Amino acid sequence: MNEENQLEPTPAGDPTPAPPPETEPRPSSRGRWLERGRLLSYALIVLAVLIAVNRLAVLHDKSWDLTRSHRYSLSPESIQIVRQLKQPLHMIYFNRSSHFSSAKAFLTRYARASRQVHLDFVDPDRHPMQARRYKVQTYGTLVLALPGRTHNVSTLSEQKITNALVRMLKGARKIAYFAQGDGERRPAGTGRSGYSSIARSLKSENFTVKPLVLDQTPQVPANASVLVIAGPTHAWLPAEVTAVANYLAQGGRVLFMFNFQSGGPLVHYVEQQLDVKLTPNVIVDNSGLGRIFGASPLMPIAAHYDPHPITNQMHDLATLFPMARTVEPAHNPNSSAVVSPLLETSAASYAITNLKGLASGRIRINPATAQHGPLTLGVAGTLPATAVKPQHQEARFVVYGSPDFAANAFLGFSGNRDLFLNTMNWLAGESRFITIRPKPRHNTPINLSATQMAWIRWSVLGMLPGVILLAGIFVWWRRRRK
Repeated sequence: MNEENQLEPTPAGDPTPAPPPETEPRPSSRGRWLERGRLLSYALIVLAVLIAVNRLAVLHDKSWDLTRSHRYSLSPESIQIVRQLKQPLHMIYFNRSSHFSSAKAFLTRYARASRQVHLDFVDPDRHPMQARRYKVQTYGTLVLALPGRTHNVSTLSEQKITNALVRMLKGARKIAYFAQGDGERRPAGTGRSGYSSIARSLKSENFTVKPLVLDQTPQVPANASVLVIAGPTHAWLPAEVTAVANYLAQGGRVLFMFNFQSGGPLVHYVEQQLDVKLTPNVIVDNSGLGRIFGASPLMPIAAHYDPHPITNQMHDLATLFPMARTVEPAHNPNSSAVVSPLLETSAASYAITNLKGLASGRIRINPATAQHGPLTLGVAGTLPATAVKPQHQEARFVVYGSPDFAANAFLGFSGNRDLFLNTMNWLAGESRFITIRPKPRHNTPINLSATQMAWIRWSVLGMLPGVILLAGIFVWWRRRRK
């Protein structure tokens, strides 16, 4: 073996020499600048995304109200009214600065509904000239300002604010005349069958309510927007009927509501000239649906609505028609009126003509002779005007088979108020204000017993901290074992 091929033994105890450390090549200055450029680009991209997200959040402010009654959201009516704004609306709230936060949380709901709404908050003590300009006398006043129009609201209430917007958008008040003198329902009547509640609702919809006695002055005033004939109990005189016919010939608007006992020249005119069939009967509802609401079979409930501006938004509501008669298109070829049905009863309803047992409550139905449901409770129609008013190109009329659906005792039932007000707005030519009115918001508190409160208290103050403590002890013990 060659000596040069022999390895010298390493001395005992001498460490093996470590290989020289590998050194990474240092990046050039160009590489360093490229790396910094990439980092800067990433930072700019993240910043741009954050700015875009924030901008979208400002332009499209969204919130979700998960409460049962949606008490922190505007009603569909308010949203519809605000979205009709074609001009900027300034909501100026005058109060001390300490009250701005709660008012802003409420008024922001209107600003979310339309970009036309602009909010301003003014302290009248610091800006007295601005308060004097809008005639603000008390703290907490909200000024609604449209170009050329202002309205002051003293309370931050959705109903008051929305009603004020309706009045501002409608402009001049409409006049609704209620015919009197033949047993019709009185708008000032406060009893069960009176119309005082619906009169107040009409005023909030920018109507002025006035009585009209046609047998004294047989002529409908020229400033009438709508004539209401609510349940006459006596036959009308021919001169009164002529006054209504002349009013419709001039493009007038009339709401007829007939009892099952109504008859005479007025009913004859409606049947012959307005193409409406009014059978002297009473509707009995055997579906049992009314019993859920405490109604009798003589109070049929309508839940099916035909396509029409009056009823297009009422498909989730029911209406109650006490002591109703059938009202349906007559299809009279001699009439120039165009009539369409509005709403019907259920299929389990009947129209009876034998009315002898109604007073005693004994209702007898003969399925062989009684008219089967569904039965029409109301119709809407138009009539070509012969002497056209400048604002009306056609006459409009609506006929219902019960005046009680709008009476004080039944107006609060589900959709009764909405049906009447929608009818009045359609007749008055205000179809854009047809909607479903906001219902009262009800609180749903959680009622807990003393035992339940004690259990919750000890769960929060005792059990939860105890669980956290035990978890900490367990983690410490596991680490100690290691």
